[in-house]
Amino acid sequence: MPDTEIAHLTDRLMRRINATLNAKADEFDHHSVGPVGGIFLLTLAESEPARIQDLVNLTSRDKAQTTRVVQMLEQKGLIERRSTPDDARVSLLSLTSEGRKTVGTIQHAVAEALSEILAPLSSADKHDLKKILRRI
Repeated sequence: MPDTEIAHLTDRLMRRINATLNAKADEFDHHSVGPVGGIFLLTLAESEPARIQDLVNLTSRDKAQTTRVVQMLEQKGLIERRSTPDDARVSLLSLTSEGRKTVGTIQHAVAEALSEILAPLSSADKHDLKKILRRI
């Protein structure tokens, strides 16, 4: 039987992270990519080069939304699209140098938000949390 308390606590943590980041977005979202654009940039940073279908699978978004977000990020100069050597019909997406800077900025903002949220935890608790998160 699923542990509903874990589900509830995880959901609450995710909402708190989201609220904290949204409240500070003006400080770090210099390209106005928003939460969905940030998710795509962070995902691409972990899996580049990637096809659009890879991003669909990794972000659990539909292809139409993924295509719109990719186009927006391209227009902002944060990602670039290149044809694959094997099949010119297939494009690979990669971060541009500005995209990499933006990912670093987003990662720093997430780290600051988590630092605030996790402030009540001891160093040992934070260490244990890191170990658990690495396992899952």
